[in-house]
Amino acid sequence: MKLNHVKSFRLKQRHAHDMQTNLGYKYWEKGILARVLSFELFSNPVQDANYRQIERLITYLVNITKQIRTQYSIAHDKDTILIN
Repeated sequence: MKLNHVKSFRLKQRHAHDMQTNLGYKYWEKGILARVLSFELFSNPVQDANYRQIERLITYLVNITKQIRTQYSIAHDKDTILIN
């Protein structure tokens, strides 16, 4: 029985010397909508909850898109985590 969720010890071996620069904007920390929309929209507490839900949805969709791109990429390993 092969466990697919367990990372191989060779993962660190293969990616030990990767250049990990230019990984992009950390949208999961600072938010996507906060950078795009006006701060006045987030000041209203009623609309703020709605914008936070939309922001979580957009973050989820970006992550799913990255997973699909990694899964069907022929130029990268299947366990690559550094695709921007």
